[in-house]
Amino acid sequence: MEGGFVGPGAIRTRLPIVSVFADGRIITEGAVPAIYPGPLVPPLIVRSVGPAGAAGILAAAQAAGLTGADATYGPGPVPDAATTVVTVAHDGGRTVSRFWSLASDSGQPAASGPDARVVSATADLLGRLAGTDAFGGTGQPDQTYLPLGYQLFVSPGAPAQADPQLSRPPVSWPLATPLASFGKADPLGGEGARVGVVIGADGATLRPILTSASQITPFISGGQQWTIAVKPLLPDEVAAVGG
Repeated sequence: MEGGFVGPGAIRTRLPIVSVFADGRIITEGAVPAIYPGPLVPPLIVRSVGPAGAAGILAAAQAAGLTGADATYGPGPVPDAATTVVTVAHDGGRTVSRFWSLASDSGQPAASGPDARVVSATADLLGRLAGTDAFGGTGQPDQTYLPLGYQLFVSPGAPAQADPQLSRPPVSWPLATPLASFGKADPLGGEGARVGVVIGADGATLRPILTSASQITPFISGGQQWTIAVKPLLPDEVAAVGG
C-alpha cells in the first residue's frame, strides 16, 4: 500500500499485504489483537504452494493483466485512502500496477471498460492469495515466519505513551554497536535519530527481544532511553543487503 491517512512512522514500517516468491512461499501479516500497546514486531505467516503453485500464481497475474505495461487504474484517488500497488517480477523485468480502489463499496465511481476487468481480476487474485488456494501446487499448512533481519528506526528518548499506567520496563540494547552510532543518521526521524539494518547473527540475537517487546518498550543504550520502530525484512530484502 502507498500513502493513505497515516503517520510517517507507520508508512515506514508498513509491510506488503502479501508477498509471493518463486519457490512458492506466500507471506502475509498475521492477526494482531486490537489492544494497546500492540507488539513492536507484527507476526508474519508463511504458507507454501511450491514452485508449481508459484507458476500458477504468475499465470493468474498474467491473466489478470498485471504483466503488461505499468498502469494506474482509476477512476480517481479515494480521499485519505491508500493506493494498492501490485508489483510482478517476470521475464527479467517488473510490472507495477496501481489501483485507486479495489473495493466495490469505496464510494467512488467504479472503473469501466478494460480497466474494470483488471480491477475485478486483481481483487480476486489478492483474495485467493490471502486464503488457502494452492494455485495448482501442493499446499502446506500456515507457519510462523521468522524474519532473518530487521530494519530499525531509532530515536533518542522513551516512547510516547497514551497511558503511563501501561508503561513497560526498559530493555537493554544487546548489540556491541550502541544506538547512538547505529546505522546512519535518519533525517526524517529528527535530531539524533538513526536507521539501519540488522541481519545474520545480530538479527538472531535481536529476534526474541524484539518479538517480546511492545510499541512502548524503551531500550537502554549508552545510559539513555531510546525508541525503536521495526520493519521485519522479507527474504528478497535480506538478500539485497547480503544476508
